[in-house]
Amino acid sequence: MYIISNKKDYYDGVVGTIGVDKTIVYDRKTRELTQNENSKEFPKEFSRDRFDNKCSLISLGHFYTNRLHYDAYGAFIVGFCGKLYVGWKFYSEVKKFDDTSMFTEITYNYEFAKENINHKQYGSNLDDVMKYVLTYDAMSIFRKYNTPVFVMDLDYNRTDIGKYGHGSDGKAVFLINPILKDYEFYKVFNTFAAFQEIQMFMGGVLGRGEKEIIEVEDKYKIAQHGFDKYSFRKDKETK
Repeated sequence: MYIISNKKDYYDGVVGTIGVDKTIVYDRKTRELTQNENSKEFPKEFSRDRFDNKCSLISLGHFYTNRLHYDAYGAFIVGFCGKLYVGWKFYSEVKKFDDTSMFTEITYNYEFAKENINHKQYGSNLDDVMKYVLTYDAMSIFRKYNTPVFVMDLDYNRTDIGKYGHGSDGKAVFLINPILKDYEFYKVFNTFAAFQEIQMFMGGVLGRGEKEIIEVEDKYKIAQHGFDKYSFRKDKETK
């Protein structure tokens, strides 16, 4: 697979060990879509219009941290080669002398997330939401944007914890061809597995459609097999 990108991702080094297949080209230019700025392009599956649905692809953002170990959290969904994966960013304030910074821990461990989230809130249940997301058929999204990877980040670019544990700058953003290293996706797929999955998805699902079937008339099918108009006809017997 030949990757075109001005940013490095964690699986790029595989090319140096197995070589480059230039018949499969991955143009990994990242695009950032927000619902307000790109309302027509923004995927309806993550639209705020469906935010009130108890089980929707963005209702993961309904819940709050229980503030036992972390001060805030943000959820995100990684679309990777036909499937969806849910991750969380847990934030905590780190105070050192007169300076206060923010520490971020990324996890894909659902049980760990449940321990740190108030998971029954606003009539929604985190178990139900997770089941809905993980069983959702997202192939139409991959095909629409012609990409093997996307991320719906419900708390993108947070800079601090903010008042009452809410981020001041975090926003919902849909990223096409994101850098997976930023989301520590190597915790889900290692270097070689990630590269191979993307290469197979690009070369198979996105790269090759089903071949067009051309119907051939019977008379031409017969000719292709070495028969002609006399093959099944008996000559008239002479008396």
